[in-house]
Amino acid sequence: MTDKLWGGRFAEDITQDVLDYTLTVDVDERLVFADLWQSVAHVLMLGARKIVPAEAARDLLGALLRLRDQSENGRLRLRPELEDVHFNIEQQVIEDLGREVGGHLQTARSRNDQVSTDARMYLRRVQLDAVEANLELIGELLGFPEEELLAILPGYTHGQAAQPISVAFWKTAHASLLLRDVRRLRGAFDRTDESPLGACALAGTSFPLDRQVTARLLGFRAVLSHALDATSARDYLIESASAFAIGGNNLSRMAEEIVVWSGHEHSLVEVQDAYATGSSIMPQKKNPVVAELARGRAGRTAGTLVQLLTMAKGVTLGYSCDLQEDKPYLWHAIDAYLSTLRIVAGQTRGLRFDGARGEELCWDNFSTATELANHLTAGGLAFREAHHVSGALVSALIRRGATLRDTAASAEILAGLGHPVPEPVLARIFAPRTAVTGYTSPGGTSPRSVTAVRAELRAAVTAYGAWLEGTRRRLQRAHDAAFGAARDVADGADLGKALDRIAPDLPTLYGDLS
Repeated sequence: MTDKLWGGRFAEDITQDVLDYTLTVDVDERLVFADLWQSVAHVLMLGARKIVPAEAARDLLGALLRLRDQSENGRLRLRPELEDVHFNIEQQVIEDLGREVGGHLQTARSRNDQVSTDARMYLRRVQLDAVEANLELIGELLGFPEEELLAILPGYTHGQAAQPISVAFWKTAHASLLLRDVRRLRGAFDRTDESPLGACALAGTSFPLDRQVTARLLGFRAVLSHALDATSARDYLIESASAFAIGGNNLSRMAEEIVVWSGHEHSLVEVQDAYATGSSIMPQKKNPVVAELARGRAGRTAGTLVQLLTMAKGVTLGYSCDLQEDKPYLWHAIDAYLSTLRIVAGQTRGLRFDGARGEELCWDNFSTATELANHLTAGGLAFREAHHVSGALVSALIRRGATLRDTAASAEILAGLGHPVPEPVLARIFAPRTAVTGYTSPGGTSPRSVTAVRAELRAAVTAYGAWLEGTRRRLQRAHDAAFGAARDVADGADLGKALDRIAPDLPTLYGDLS
């Protein structure tokens, strides 16, 4: 008979090839903290409900605390022959206490509810880290100097110059975009922050569990009550992967503009030397490699989303090993997303925009032609007719090899079209800076509008920052309370009294949301 923890009905062990193919210890290292924490919560509940003897609960908690100390000191190693983090922790408890006592650890618990609980606990950390990294990047974007309110850039549609904007307007646009990533992450957090522990394999158990107390000990704000749903669900992982993929795409779009605008043909922005590299053969090159990699690594987050959707689509309710293919890809996406957020924040801090170059390009690419149409419309002409007149002016100037800088030629052409405009008026309305300051509608490019938007975005950042800090405090309090109670009981305290002592530090559940 095999000596595996699950091996009672097996006459022979799996081969090394099968073990190598099925083990997950290489990706489970990130879950050690969660598996130890949930094991402590589980044993506290088992002892409080008298499902295991008080003395066994005391010994189990002592063994788990010893493993936690080893983990924090870097001495806890997951052994590949034990397949995954759950069997590693259980086996090491059994080796410490013997099977008669250590064998109680898995009472009323399955690897199916364990792995979902661990993954949710780890993912909560990641989601909060991603919120923090986004808020830091948004802060960099919103921290622009006042002169960037009038530092001119060409705005683009269809890849073609469209209308003048300011550097501050561009930065607040990306900040606004990233703030939606924060909102997505917070929403994903809410649906991740539900405890599946106690659902067991898929159908619950005949033991009188208290799933609410374990949820509170683990810092969850709700219990996912339906056992089959709790063990089968992977939508919270897919939703998180979607948030990471959308966030990666948003970072990629910003990176694309940095790459294109830093080229000589545009010369609108220069990245700090620390975020660029040179060429192995061309000494003049300065390559914006951080921006290029941010673009490329968005593919990792997008690919993970597709992988998870494909993995889950054919799996019926109840656990199947297909589902263990979630973590290797998700871990890569998490690492790519968080590292990109953090390095892009550093790059953003050192970006140097050339507003004079931006203004020059706006003069030469007819980007204020709309202002002539608006001027004529304000004078009583229907906008569609004014649009036609402005287009005819642009066409005539192009044929002459002229631009809107040539106000004398523009005045002559407009007079010939039957819509004369004095040259001094044209010089004013064609100036890119006039357009930027004149777009005073809410959300527009004017300094007043951009300043108002920045204030709104900063207020949202402050609110999300407060939520982030409060949520981390809640999880830390629950963590400290659970391990504090475990240590008290291991040292001889009454288990019921230990739980009563920590009750004020545990979150209040807001109910089942299934």
